[in-house]
Amino acid sequence: MVKLRQDNNGNYIARKRLPDDVREEYGGRYKARYEAKFFARASVGALAAKQKFREWDADVTSKIAAIRAELTGQGIALTRQQARALAGEWYHWFIARHPTADLEKWETIREQVHDALRDTVGHAEWEQSDPDELWSEDAKLRKEVYPVLADVGETAQFLAMKRLTLNAEGRESFLYWLYDDLAAVLKKLERLAKGDYGDDGYAKRFPKFEATDAGDTPQQLFDKWVSVRKPAYGTIESWSYVFGALQEKFGGRSAGSITPDEARDWIRRLITNERSAHTVKKTYLNACKTVFGWALEHKLVSRNPFADVKVTVAKRKQLRETQAFRPAEWRLVLATSLKVSDTNSPDAAASRWIPWLCAYTGARVGEIAQLRKQDVTEREGVPSLLITPEAGTVKGGRSRVVPLHEHLVSQGFLKFVSDHVDGPLFYSLARRRKRQDRAKHKKPPYAQVRQRLADWVRTLGVDDEHVQPNHAWRHTFKQIADRCGISERMSDYITGHAHKSVGASYGAPTLEDMAEALKKFPRYAVE
Repeated sequence: MVKLRQDNNGNYIARKRLPDDVREEYGGRYKARYEAKFFARASVGALAAKQKFREWDADVTSKIAAIRAELTGQGIALTRQQARALAGEWYHWFIARHPTADLEKWETIREQVHDALRDTVGHAEWEQSDPDELWSEDAKLRKEVYPVLADVGETAQFLAMKRLTLNAEGRESFLYWLYDDLAAVLKKLERLAKGDYGDDGYAKRFPKFEATDAGDTPQQLFDKWVSVRKPAYGTIESWSYVFGALQEKFGGRSAGSITPDEARDWIRRLITNERSAHTVKKTYLNACKTVFGWALEHKLVSRNPFADVKVTVAKRKQLRETQAFRPAEWRLVLATSLKVSDTNSPDAAASRWIPWLCAYTGARVGEIAQLRKQDVTEREGVPSLLITPEAGTVKGGRSRVVPLHEHLVSQGFLKFVSDHVDGPLFYSLARRRKRQDRAKHKKPPYAQVRQRLADWVRTLGVDDEHVQPNHAWRHTFKQIADRCGISERMSDYITGHAHKSVGASYGAPTLEDMAEALKKFPRYAVE
């Protein structure tokens, strides 16, 4: 295991021992290397240093794998056109990788390649020959210079980013074209350094790279993340649209081939009149940063191209004084709910009981919609609800027990539960199995209940787009709890809100404590 540490000056350093079988090739034609070293100045900061370190570690690992693949004859082969196209992609990648031009640096790179050519052919022949002719005519010379060309061209990082491992012939074919393209790159960077941003005629010669791009596609990467992390269904649902769009944009390419510039350009183009910067930042960028960050940690990609992408969001205007229901709104919903007398159908039962349960618990609507008969319990004489991830989705994945308000008991909720068959209270298992048999991707049944309930509330006349028809119950509960003297810490435990400090999570109140506090919560008065 390679660990990042700081030296006496605060700089970030790391060392990785190179396996015996790759040392000669890794070091190039001049010397063997026994270890790879990482260095970042203290001024870059801990977060940036960790990011650079992970990329460095992935690059070294990929280069070792590429060397071994070449030595054993493994890796993919390239046709002449594919090799030319891959070198063309390297051309654009290298320019994007070095946006800050340094004329002295580019001259040094050119000299390194020429020095390797001169050392191979000898000084006398070098003086009498054209370097380009030597390169095109002498295959033995090319083979000697390939390691230097690969090193100065940073091809290990490029191929790692592309998730490509080439066999010996494929690598040589790729590097053959790189000789001309490196010279063109250096000229291009020199022009950029002098302020010349004119049309790049050289790049027009590149064919499109059609080789099978090794590595996971964006969609496959997302599927692996879902399989391992097992996020809530709401996250899977919303982020699947993100990675569907990413897959469409970069179809046929691996996730590891996406460059930071491409990622930044794609994210910025998502912002339209119909899709706000807030949505792009909260959903699209957050999803990509999270999944690619996870993939980088598990070495499925060599970098997170979204790591440094930023979206500027204008301050949103607050057009409503509260996110809680206004009294007229909650009275309308609860009064209509009381009028539902026949609760034999799941949807009718949901309309009758879920609004009232949310009103007196502040629970998320999905947590209530997924309740099963066995989740309504009595502990130590206190009627209560067990909100558990075994029934569906609970934010944070932690169970909690919530006391029932006496008004729910007096309305007959416990009798409704007692008369109900075992299983979910607000959806039918038979309907769920039927839909599963159709082999279609469907929302979990409790998520569908949640959506139908929100639509139902809108039909009643609660149509202010700035209030959420389901989530407003959490705000309403907290608002009333604060007004009637229930402490914020106590209402956090009842509603399942995250605590503001580590200390607040110690000494959790008992069920009896919460039931006693809930006695202060007044009945909702509706006609």
